[in-house]
Amino acid sequence: MVIEDDWDIKGPDEEKRPPMPEIKIPPMAGTVLRGAAIVLTVLIIFSVVFGSIFVSIGAGEVGVKFNQFGGVEDDELGEGLHIVPPWVSVTKYSVRSEVYTMTARPSEGEVIGDDQINALTNEGLTLGLDITVRYRLVAEDASVVHKNLGTGYAEKIIRPTIKSVIREVVSGHAAMEVYGEQRELVAAEMKDEMEAALLEDGIIVEEVLLRNVRLPEKVADAIESKLQADQDAQRMIFVKQKEQLEAERKIIEANGIANATIVRATGEAEALRLINQELSKNPKLINYKYIQMLEEQEVQTLIVPSDQGIILDATK
Repeated sequence: MVIEDDWDIKGPDEEKRPPMPEIKIPPMAGTVLRGAAIVLTVLIIFSVVFGSIFVSIGAGEVGVKFNQFGGVEDDELGEGLHIVPPWVSVTKYSVRSEVYTMTARPSEGEVIGDDQINALTNEGLTLGLDITVRYRLVAEDASVVHKNLGTGYAEKIIRPTIKSVIREVVSGHAAMEVYGEQRELVAAEMKDEMEAALLEDGIIVEEVLLRNVRLPEKVADAIESKLQADQDAQRMIFVKQKEQLEAERKIIEANGIANATIVRATGEAEALRLINQELSKNPKLINYKYIQMLEEQEVQTLIVPSDQGIILDATK
């Protein structure tokens, strides 16, 4: 009995199938492919032994290269995929707008707890200030920042600069200037001072927000009382102006009525003058007007004094 393996059994279709054509690779192409395979293998070995040689820099980032044989390199890596030697490490820095907040609110800011800045005014009053600074790293200076400050540059340079500038600027102003209507001007002065101090370190200050100013309790109460008094005074001025306008309106109205009366009286007097003038010319005109009035009343019988004569048409 002969047992045949399954792979020895060929179907009728397989016996009729033509042999696969032989693919011939040109010698030059084969050499290139072998070289590429060798290079890829070497790169993979280097990546495994020394770390990845492929570095991806994301949007809004810059890469600072550190050469194990030469230190920090000045040419930063821009956005995109880069190939670097295995002995070069890359540290990524954000060049987008960042914020640093110092506030009394425990849930806000870079420091947990009360991180409000206390500063003295030129009057010797202590103000508490909540500050937010918006800044960004200059991409071309990232290698300098990495060399001089490192990745924690915000705590090393931005925080102390904020505190120093805030205290210096506030010391040149009165409490009401910082607290009141000039707050934006004070914030602009703080921005200019911070930008001048941080620009040499490769940091641009974009905006300083003076979010809240806490006054001493006695000063706050005094300001509240003054504001209330000002509001009461403004209210009284408004009431007085309203009453004055009402009085002026009544005077104008009375003058109008008086002028109208004068005009009407003048007109009536002129009418009487004209009537008297006509009567002086024709005394019987008044009898005629009187009879006309009676005719309009449909009077049937009329008694006229005998000495007045007949002034009606008897034919009617």
